[in-house]
Amino acid sequence: MYVMEGHAGSQNQILYIVLLIVLVTMSLVFGKWFNGVRRKYFNKYLSCYRCLFETKELGCLLGSDTCLVPKGSSCMTLIIKNNSGFETMVSDCRSKEQMSDCSYTRASPVFGFWIFSRCCFQNFCNNPQKRILYVP
Repeated sequence: MYVMEGHAGSQNQILYIVLLIVLVTMSLVFGKWFNGVRRKYFNKYLSCYRCLFETKELGCLLGSDTCLVPKGSSCMTLIIKNNSGFETMVSDCRSKEQMSDCSYTRASPVFGFWIFSRCCFQNFCNNPQKRILYVP
């Protein structure tokens, strides 16, 4: 009985080794294929962070997502502030045709509020972790 258990144990080890070899091979073969597809995809488009309503304290409250625009376009963040310290943000993509409003400061139609617009040109450069580099 002991001999049979030893034989079954070595068969399990062989099966585990074969399974491991198959998984590693699949990872190498399909990983290169997926990387090629991913590289081709990311070379054509700029990926941006999108949030329709965000505060620094609470994060994204409405519409967290990703948007894509053709290369040469930009990621954008609008910051809406008032004198009392209230601040909210909107993050989105901007096509080449919309980039004329990429960097401006103007008064809001609502009295006492200001709108600041900032653009950046790298994948996800407008997400909360990276936007501190270009948003005041």
